[in-house]
Amino acid sequence: MLQEEQVAELLRRCEAIAGRELKHIRGNLRKAPTRAEAVWELLVAEAAAQLGPMAYESTQGGPDIRLKLPTGRWASIEVTYLHPRFDSDEQRSAMVARWMHDAAALLGPNRPEIRCQFHGDKEHPAGPRRTLPREDGKKRFLESTEVAQFLDAIAARPTETHQQRLKDFSVTLMASPRVPGSHGYLSWEGPLQEAPKVVNQHAAFRAIRRKLEQHKLDEPHLVCIGSDVSPALSFTMPRFGIRLENALGAAVRNSGELSGIIIVNIRQATSLWQGISCAARSTVHPVKDCRHPLTEEEWLFIHKLDLNRWKYTFPLPRREVPAQHRQRHVSGSLEYSSTMGGRMKLAIPAFVLVDVLAGRTQLPDQYSLAGDHSGQSVMKHLKEGWSVVACSFRDGDVQQAKAASVVLELAPPHDPVFWPRA
Repeated sequence: MLQEEQVAELLRRCEAIAGRELKHIRGNLRKAPTRAEAVWELLVAEAAAQLGPMAYESTQGGPDIRLKLPTGRWASIEVTYLHPRFDSDEQRSAMVARWMHDAAALLGPNRPEIRCQFHGDKEHPAGPRRTLPREDGKKRFLESTEVAQFLDAIAARPTETHQQRLKDFSVTLMASPRVPGSHGYLSWEGPLQEAPKVVNQHAAFRAIRRKLEQHKLDEPHLVCIGSDVSPALSFTMPRFGIRLENALGAAVRNSGELSGIIIVNIRQATSLWQGISCAARSTVHPVKDCRHPLTEEEWLFIHKLDLNRWKYTFPLPRREVPAQHRQRHVSGSLEYSSTMGGRMKLAIPAFVLVDVLAGRTQLPDQYSLAGDHSGQSVMKHLKEGWSVVACSFRDGDVQQAKAASVVLELAPPHDPVFWPRA
């Protein structure tokens, strides 16, 4: 959802709100499987703090957040985040497709295109669960009789189509002649796995029931469920499975404890000024016949909860990414422009400049300056020894994921006097 530099500032603010170090949250941020839900809790807490008096992560235990309503009452807010329930299966499906793609690449220049069609157990109440090989089972999978025969067949007859449905796994292997000039592509498909047939298998139902089991409260009680990756929070009619509103209704039926549910779906949105970006769309669902219903004034207050204060970036994976792919800073681009008198301004993100000075990277490598005409012009000026004649600092905006920049104004080098220019 957010980049590391953003979360560092968000954590600092939330610890100031709580008045202490949030050791439990810090521990969850250190681990990839719990990182996204920790960030989501911080986002909701920081947004709630903008509304008025609140308490966060009380040392006495209890709900995540307690917020003072305009009527003087306090409301408890429990925060939860949804991952795709079967993301492990999706990752292993991609893994199998990659195994087959790599195996086909060894067959030579006339190799066909291979596609994997995944299916699953249609009777499973949570959706079509797939049976897939283990991550350490590549050798056994490729050397199994069915897969080996399939690869032998496409090697012998690459201009024909081939198909093999595997008995032990939920996949059908398909091969077709490769289009001349094509370099091959990695392809797989299959039905949506998260398509529950019964309401108690819906992700939102399960999340709400878990929260109801945690605390018994004698005050208005809300649950805030959010995600930027789970399909379970979509209100659009699913082709198969249980509708979200039905799952919400079933989760609170005959309970009386919850006053309402806040659903926050973080999805890509397109605007005239910002282009494509991610935005949080919130909907509130009051619960009828609860013990502590909110008044109209109190619901209007809850509606003011702004969960778009921070710019969302990319989903946080549940598996740790390799060190070389970790993005510690908010993004920033290299900017250059011409000025009066034949000079040039070059704006370099501050963190990139520090990495250049420390020898961790080089500016041409970071931005591929040789790739376009403007970039080549900048490199030409730098190699010609243009001088820095002015320097300024341009503030960034960590909430909006904009990096601070150092702006250098460069001028052509002086005329050669002692020696000709090399």
